[in-house]
Amino acid sequence: MYHLKDLHLAIRIADLQSVSAAGRELAMTPAAASAALQRLEKQIDCQLFSRSTRSMKLTQEGQVFIETGRKALQLLDGASNALADNRGELKGEIRIALPSDLGRNLIRGWLDEFASQANDLTLNLFFGDQISDLINQNLHLALRYGQLEDSNLKRRQLAMTHRVAIASPDYLAQNGTPKHPNELSQHKILLLNRGGEPWNRWRFSHKGESYETHVKGNKISNDGAVIHEWALAGQGIAYKSWLDVAADVHQGKLVLLFPDQLAEKIPLQLVYLQTDYPALKTRKTIDFIIERIEAFSTAFPLITK
Repeated sequence: MYHLKDLHLAIRIADLQSVSAAGRELAMTPAAASAALQRLEKQIDCQLFSRSTRSMKLTQEGQVFIETGRKALQLLDGASNALADNRGELKGEIRIALPSDLGRNLIRGWLDEFASQANDLTLNLFFGDQISDLINQNLHLALRYGQLEDSNLKRRQLAMTHRVAIASPDYLAQNGTPKHPNELSQHKILLLNRGGEPWNRWRFSHKGESYETHVKGNKISNDGAVIHEWALAGQGIAYKSWLDVAADVHQGKLVLLFPDQLAEKIPLQLVYLQTDYPALKTRKTIDFIIERIEAFSTAFPLITK
């Protein structure tokens, strides 16, 4: 009979299409991971993958085995989760993907506090502004802005929030305050690079009608936290989620521009994989983040006047 660890490894190889990447994730050397896969294939008398120098692709028999094995592991995880729930235990690892700015400057501190109350819980955080793949990155939770199309994911809405144009008082003192978004072409613009393309179409609204303004940036980054830091340093005008900058606006470090031209709100959501019995650690983490987001939104409401 094969080991469950070998089955887990094979599933991650299928997800990542790489023996070495799956091995690294499970703290195994490439040689050890390759040997474990060969051992599993020998024990079940089946070639699971078609191997090439670039990728590992499932054979037809491999697809059947991996999908069945995945369901079996989910059932075992559900049984373990039920026991942990019964004992009220918060233990094991929880892997969470967070937007760079909101994650680093707000949510990470909350999660540090949450983890400090559970000594047997390991917090593993991933920061970035690209859409995270929960399966390939083996994530329990991901925090995402905007509408989601993936029907295989469950979601809990945390907030509805505006995207807003902001700048520091120093920048505005030196360069003047634009009165309308069509004046942004006269200013230094800080752009977020998303998916290889600068996010240069900013949405606003006038009398209930949404419109876009095309902007050109003199500074561009794929890290939302860097955009935030540039704005605080007086480097230009940025377009951010209100949650990212709410505290700074209330404290006078940043100024909200065009409060009468705000576009429609967008959702901030926690997403996770479909499962019949989410682990206690996952449910408790979701509830904790929701509680903190609600408290923060109450403490730092949008200023429109």
